[in-house]
Amino acid sequence: MTPLPRLGISLSFQVHRALGESWDKAYREGIEMAAEADRLGVRTIWVSEHHGEADGYCPSPVVAGAALAVAAPRCRIGQSVALAPLHGHPLRLAEDLAVLDNLSGGRVEIGLGQGYRPAEFAMFGLPYARRTRAFEEALDVLQLAWRGEPFDYGGQVYTVSVGVLRPPPVRPGTPPLWIGAAAPASRARAVRYRAGLMIAPLTELEHTARQVESFDEETTRQGGAQLPHALIREILVGDSVADAIERQRPYLDHVYRVQYAPERTGQTYRDPQTGERRPLTADHPYYMSEAFMQDRWFLGPPDDVAEKIAVWQRRLKLDHLIFQPRLPGMTLRQAVDNLERVARDVMPLVHARLGTG
Repeated sequence: MTPLPRLGISLSFQVHRALGESWDKAYREGIEMAAEADRLGVRTIWVSEHHGEADGYCPSPVVAGAALAVAAPRCRIGQSVALAPLHGHPLRLAEDLAVLDNLSGGRVEIGLGQGYRPAEFAMFGLPYARRTRAFEEALDVLQLAWRGEPFDYGGQVYTVSVGVLRPPPVRPGTPPLWIGAAAPASRARAVRYRAGLMIAPLTELEHTARQVESFDEETTRQGGAQLPHALIREILVGDSVADAIERQRPYLDHVYRVQYAPERTGQTYRDPQTGERRPLTADHPYYMSEAFMQDRWFLGPPDDVAEKIAVWQRRLKLDHLIFQPRLPGMTLRQAVDNLERVARDVMPLVHARLGTG
């Protein structure tokens, strides 16, 4: 029997300015979405992070998480992911996360990444070339801090003298840690820090499966117990595939042609003529086509969506399946409808297909 992944939602608090959406409205409705998620039995809520974006992409996932923890008292609260080198000294980040953990009664999931956009580092006057060193030292400091005892640390980027984390986490030890790790070296680092693997929404099944298999093999090579997997995907439910796409096309285009345009994210595609991987561009016919979406996401009537999720789950053994019910520009009613369709119509069918009741 294949285990069922825990259903989670991701919030970025982006707005679609062309549709007249205001930043404060996006935050108010995000809080309402959290309450609806709690009502519908969603297990986790994750907040992502970017800086200086015209659509107001959330720059402060820990602060947002505190409000979400109150709105959704039964959900765990995480980051998908927080950019650790942009949060100042990692002991301060540990303090912020510890406060969130105490506010939520021990419901924090820590999700971290090193960042990949040079402009964000330039905004803060930080050297982009040192982001990996800064990220690894931040992970060191966080792990030492979460022990709750005084410690010293001397790194190339950060130092700590008799540091102590107060308040400590609600439960002894480090809350669950997740790292975005697309490259082999990144996955080895995640395993070294005993972190779960978090995969972003732009990889095809085979690419995703290779990442998971590589991560599991690295876990075995380092001699540790199995570590968890989390997958972020778009889930588009409609009366048909065409209907599912049509319902969300204007909002998807903003996210994937502006915020995550292939030129920004380094996406590639396999050339059908040569079999080679080539850079993907926003004007390529394949990009954001039905075929592109089918290769990566779950879309169509509930039965088809459930079947595809079950197929991926048997292959990937996910602990968390995370989707975005509210894309920028959507009304709150549309977003709640998306959430209800997935929670009420799709996931019970996934249960049945996986033999979990």
